[in-house]
Amino acid sequence: MSGRVRYSFTVYDYPADEVVPMAKAAEQAGFDAVWIGEHYVCPQDFTSEHPTADGRKDEHPARWIVGADARLHDPWFFMGAMAGATTRLKVGTAICLAPLNHPLLLARATLTAQEISGGRLLFGTGVGWLREEFDALQIPFESRGSRYDEILDLLRRAWAGGYFAHEGEHFRFDAVQLTPHKVDVPLIIGGNTERAVRRVAAKADGWLNSAKISLADAVRLRERIEALRREYGTDRRPFEYYVRPVEATRAEIGRFVAEGFENIVLWGPDIWPNKGGDSLKQKTERFHRAAQELEIAPETAGA
Repeated sequence: MSGRVRYSFTVYDYPADEVVPMAKAAEQAGFDAVWIGEHYVCPQDFTSEHPTADGRKDEHPARWIVGADARLHDPWFFMGAMAGATTRLKVGTAICLAPLNHPLLLARATLTAQEISGGRLLFGTGVGWLREEFDALQIPFESRGSRYDEILDLLRRAWAGGYFAHEGEHFRFDAVQLTPHKVDVPLIIGGNTERAVRRVAAKADGWLNSAKISLADAVRLRERIEALRREYGTDRRPFEYYVRPVEATRAEIGRFVAEGFENIVLWGPDIWPNKGGDSLKQKTERFHRAAQELEIAPETAGA
């Protein structure tokens, strides 16, 4: 750990024309990164429910996530726009639904994003939860876990550079190359379930919690991940924890920082509203006020 608190926030269900102004405001305010959510379709009828922080299911269907009014956009275009409008701000996916993608196309997207941004990509990914979205894209929901593991392994091979072939359960192809040289892409795995944290410990460079999380749950899951990293022999690998507290207040965030969490992720609508009739100027002003209240200092950005 570096000893410096880094702030980032999530972007989901926003008007497309606010993305670039938001990125510019974030860099000016001293934010370290922005995370872009991913869903491809809004099913008209669905029963799937988003997992809560402790791995249980929400009491109510997650209608606001993929409801009829949700504004969905391609995260890679969003990242390109944000990266092109800034010079320091990191851009990440929170999360990329890897099992919905072919690994070679996903590898191409991550490599391009990392190189065109000058090394500012944070690749956050997860297994997915919305069965109806998998159904719409004709990808078996039940096998998404094994598909996900195979994709993660193939991404590592693609990022390593050079030709490689593959013969697996879900994907088969002759020798191909996506880059002649190694490209470092931070792999951040999301999720709070036991299966998720086992993947985190075995494969990831970092962890991002699902939904919002209490300090007690964050500490508990960190302890579990560290125990698994020691068990798997991956504890010598550099590793980052990205946590999204329940409340975006100085007091609550201060408790997380006191426990050693240095990467604080804020829920975007808490600091830049995505609903209502506020003007872009009003949203930008509110955003900067929130950054000042949290004592995010622009002069330390990138230090």
